[in-house]
Amino acid sequence: MPDLILHHYWPSPFAHKIRLALGLSGTSWKSVEIPRVPPKPLLMPLTAGYRRTPVLQSGADVYCDTQNIVRALSDLTGDKRLLPDETRGRILAFTDWADGPIFNLAARVVLTSALDTAPPEFIRDRAGLYFGPNWTPEGLKSQLQGVILQLSAHLSLIEQGLGDRGGFLSDDLSYADVTISYLAWFIRGRWDQGPEFLRQFVNIERIEREIHEAVRDEYEDLSGEDALVIAKRSRSTSPSGVSDQRGLAPLKQGVRVTVKPQAETSDPPFIGWLRYLDRFRVSLDHHSTEVGDVVVHLPIAGYQIQPCE
Repeated sequence: MPDLILHHYWPSPFAHKIRLALGLSGTSWKSVEIPRVPPKPLLMPLTAGYRRTPVLQSGADVYCDTQNIVRALSDLTGDKRLLPDETRGRILAFTDWADGPIFNLAARVVLTSALDTAPPEFIRDRAGLYFGPNWTPEGLKSQLQGVILQLSAHLSLIEQGLGDRGGFLSDDLSYADVTISYLAWFIRGRWDQGPEFLRQFVNIERIEREIHEAVRDEYEDLSGEDALVIAKRSRSTSPSGVSDQRGLAPLKQGVRVTVKPQAETSDPPFIGWLRYLDRFRVSLDHHSTEVGDVVVHLPIAGYQIQPCE
């Protein structure tokens, strides 16, 4: 297996989640730091236009979106600690919920609380991703108390699902617990009231602590230029083929498609040639002068896939 290369920046909460996953599974990796906001000239040639953080590279295979990355990580390494076979589906369903409604509420609290202190370009970029085009500072501030109440309600459900030992869905810590841990880490570190807010969730704090104590960081720094060279010198090992789409107007292998998040965001669409499609993942053949031929892998859930006209 080629070296695993994580394109990330250290304060990113979703990158932190994948770093915890790598550390919990004891997987070594290469670290490529990327900018917090576009442009990202040493990332975009790899991703067919995907701009979010993090991205996992394995040779000429490029995995986007954390749910997709952790599935790939489990499959590439053969390590079952993150996603045990018997609870894999339940873990992925739980973490999809946590990464969607719960993280969006936490991000809204953090960004609203930082409106007067964070760099304006960062606020503009992240608000465009999470709140759509019609947000206003006044609107965010007026809704903050209700958003905090919603966040507390969601975390209370997680707290009720935890005991005083073990993980959320199993006796051993898994990717479900990594997800709980990164949410707590994000709230604690980015919101000035976060530490006090989290004290009401004793077992969420326990999971946060136990995950961070369990991980082993085994990484080496790598330049973005070197990562592009590795991609150019490699060949994808991913499969090709398109599964039955159950009566829908079928997408055929080799057709040019556009992929964009289902939610209303400022993300640009990304375009490639359909290489692979199953119930969970779509893979696009992508070519750029910087990296040659690579394959970009994305999840289907949360993304709209359409043939280019």
